[in-house]
Amino acid sequence: MQTTGDSPQLDLVRECVLLGRRWRARVDERMKPKGMTLARSTVLYWLSVLPETVTQRELAETVGIEGPTLVRQLHALESQGLIERVPFDGDRRAKGIRLTDAALPLLLTIKDITDALCAEHFNKLDKRRLASATRLVSDARAALE
Repeated sequence: MQTTGDSPQLDLVRECVLLGRRWRARVDERMKPKGMTLARSTVLYWLSVLPETVTQRELAETVGIEGPTLVRQLHALESQGLIERVPFDGDRRAKGIRLTDAALPLLLTIKDITDALCAEHFNKLDKRRLASATRLVSDARAALE
């Protein structure tokens, strides 16, 4: 790792940003033939692990994006038939968002693509160091919240 000498903290942040950009590019490249992007697949992933129906606000907070950005992703996913908006129990104004059955095979494809990328690029990383780095990045993210 080439450091800038500013501070170890900023070096970590810069490396994480660069890793994220490269990851996005690689995933987008492989998802494009499926009509997907990393951004859309991230929304699908979180919808698959959250309770069956969530509000846009809850989903935006979980994904870590602004409401208008999420709305664009949701419109695209809805037009692909991968999500649906439904009345939300307890709040007439809110619409719940949930996956459709059509999203399930795509979620498996997304997992296959990301697993393959990890195997191709990260399998040589030392598992102990990887676990330590993951904890460090998680702690850094938590410090920002």
